[in-house]
Amino acid sequence: MNEIHYTEKNMIESYSAVLNSLSVLSKIELMERLLKSLRNEQEKIALTANDEFIPEKSAEQIIAELRESRNFGKTRIIEPF
Repeated sequence: MNEIHYTEKNMIESYSAVLNSLSVLSKIELMERLLKSLRNEQEKIALTANDEFIPEKSAEQIIAELRESRNFGKTRIIEPF
C-alpha cells in the first residue's frame, strides 16, 4: 500500500479533531458514506483493470488492411472541383 503524504496526514489530523465533536449517529452516518465511497472506488479500479482491447479482427487481418491502405509509390489522382 502507498504511504500517506505529509499534507494528507495533516488533513486527517484536522478532520479527526472536528469529528471528535460529532454525535455517535453522525459518526456512523459518516462511516457509512466513507465505506460507500471506498466501494465505488474499488469497483472503478476493478473495471479499469479488466478493460481489455479485444479486436473483432485478427492481427493478420488488421496488418493486411493497413498495408492495403498505404499509398507509397502510387500515382496520385487529383480530381477537379
